[in-house]
Amino acid sequence: MAELRTEEEQIEAIKNWWADNGKSLLVGVVIVLAGYFGFNAYKNHVRGQGEQASAIYQQALELVDAKGDAEQAKKTQLFNQLKTEFASTPYAAYAALFLAKDAVEASDFAMAENELRYVQQNPVDEPMKMLANVRLAMVLKEEKKYDEALALVTGVESGTFAGQYLEVKGDILFAQGNTDAARDAYQLAKAAVQQAGTSNPVLDMKLDNLAVAQ
Repeated sequence: MAELRTEEEQIEAIKNWWADNGKSLLVGVVIVLAGYFGFNAYKNHVRGQGEQASAIYQQALELVDAKGDAEQAKKTQLFNQLKTEFASTPYAAYAALFLAKDAVEASDFAMAENELRYVQQNPVDEPMKMLANVRLAMVLKEEKKYDEALALVTGVESGTFAGQYLEVKGDILFAQGNTDAARDAYQLAKAAVQQAGTSNPVLDMKLDNLAVAQ
């Protein structure tokens, strides 16, 4: 009987504890489960977004070299869709780079500037940002925004982009009429290109033209 009373007391103690603490325990469990399932839902959403964006990007790439107006319009629509509906994915920045390229080819430098500034603000990684900066400097040169352009390619740790940065710096300086400074920039660019083990015939031509102009 003593053992039975002990068991009854234990059961009663458990019931009392549950009455006092059960609700808060359930709330805690619900919160933990909600967080777990919420995080998994978020991961699934991100993965789904990436897969959709990738599919759209591939469709757009297939139209990059198309010549027809309808195909070009479709390509532009797909790239813009990536920017508006999938801005959280890397494909949005890739799309903006392509749109900037198309704008430059159409001599719409204001549009190209907007697209490249978008990439600056939403870079995929540091090399992407470096590429956007140097292309933006080229566009700003065409818009005769020389001071802004020079600021993007001066005093920058450009790493593997050193040759490009210095060449564009030379182009800006040449456009300003500062041929001596342009020559210096081109020579530094050539040294950077050679150090990288590559060549740049266009850069060599620019240096030759300045030598002839002396």
